[in-house]
Amino acid sequence: MHALKTRKDAAGARTLYQRVRESALYDRKLGMYKTNAPLQGCSYEIGRLRAFTPGWLENESIFLHMAYKYLLEILRAGLRDEFFADMRRGLVPFLDPQTYGRSPLENSSFIVSTAHPDPSLHGRGFVARLTGATAEFLSMWSLMTAGPQPFFMKDGQLCLCFKPTLPRWLFRDDGTLTFTFLGGCSVTCRRYETSSEYAQVTAATLDLPMGHRVSLPGDVIGAPYAAMIRKGEIRHIKLCLE
Repeated sequence: MHALKTRKDAAGARTLYQRVRESALYDRKLGMYKTNAPLQGCSYEIGRLRAFTPGWLENESIFLHMAYKYLLEILRAGLRDEFFADMRRGLVPFLDPQTYGRSPLENSSFIVSTAHPDPSLHGRGFVARLTGATAEFLSMWSLMTAGPQPFFMKDGQLCLCFKPTLPRWLFRDDGTLTFTFLGGCSVTCRRYETSSEYAQVTAATLDLPMGHRVSLPGDVIGAPYAAMIRKGEIRHIKLCLE
């Protein structure tokens, strides 16, 4: 995770990503990333994690908070295809509830990896302590929908620019995807036919107070509308993606 932050270009990040995928850190059966490689050759002097059964708790399990941190850095590094492929296997909402053993609406502290000697536990989630996975999930969700820095200043005026990273398969059959921005503004993305897997914003329609509506070309929402959105005065936005 920290090493990905030091890579200045996507090519370098992708090389590191592939090395991790080819290492013992990657659980190929589950499609998830473990906290550590096998420790059988290490002395107990390395600490308590050596005392746990492999695949359980701090020894070779999938600690959800750390796994989500790594997925977040994959997305931040610009490895979009790699991130979404991993997301479909590594994020709890996409897991089989029968295997996970819990509701896919609930996070776990850790997921038992295939290093564990009991195959019936592989992929099952357990709650041994609080987890920070929800915070990392929200960071991924925000980056996917709004982009890394939606608000910015230009010529002394507050502006807003949505830069979503959303693959085609996440949209409904009618070509729409809706998310909530800043806790109270409903944003509906309408994707039109395009050759690009990750369509970009080309226009926006804002539902203003008192029933008024304004349409804006391009991907930048300028003054005074950006400030109105941040203040919670605009409750619905429609984005055109092409």
